[in-house]
Amino acid sequence: MALIELRDYAHAPTGRGKGLRKFSFSLSQGDAFSLHADRIDDAHLFLRALATLEPPEEGLYLFDGEELDFLKPRRLLAVRRKIGYMGVDAALIGNRTLRTNLLLSRYYYENSLDLTLGDEEMSLCRLLGIEEKLDLRPAQVAPEDVRAAIIVREMTKGAEAYLIEQAFVALARPAVELYIEMTRKMIDAGIPCVYYAGLTQYDRLFKKRDIYIRDGVVQVV
Repeated sequence: MALIELRDYAHAPTGRGKGLRKFSFSLSQGDAFSLHADRIDDAHLFLRALATLEPPEEGLYLFDGEELDFLKPRRLLAVRRKIGYMGVDAALIGNRTLRTNLLLSRYYYENSLDLTLGDEEMSLCRLLGIEEKLDLRPAQVAPEDVRAAIIVREMTKGAEAYLIEQAFVALARPAVELYIEMTRKMIDAGIPCVYYAGLTQYDRLFKKRDIYIRDGVVQVV
């Protein structure tokens, strides 16, 4: 059974894109897709659709075989917790420290404010160079530090699938190399992934299969 399945999905255009004409797509254990698009906005829309962040004009979204109702936000939140989303629009809450941002999901699901970052989170914060900045707010640190915190948040939440968009934007070179290795290990472990790198040297870095979007038409090969 597919973890994520979109059936007869369609989306109106956003930005300068053409939108997504009716298509079907599934993402299962062991899948790794490289996403290509003639318009960046359509690649972004495709990833947001998979992340449940864009309700479709028509079609069904099934997660682990269960159809989602976009009018029931609590169910959507539970699904989003199982999807690691690193789109260019992924953000932190600006009036909270990096540390608090990394703990917010646990505060909610564990119903406790008396929590600390675990060894995995702290190790990644150290490797990505933000350990000493955890008590600062996003506006007080550099863009690469915000991006690093987002990566720590998404990579350590125990997601069952990952959607990655130009993840190297605003990352310092040592962090890029670490992030590449983290992503490679994730894909080698069979965790489903859709990756969009745009026209960069990383375009086919993790490729197993391809998704092409041309003039709003989605083709999987």
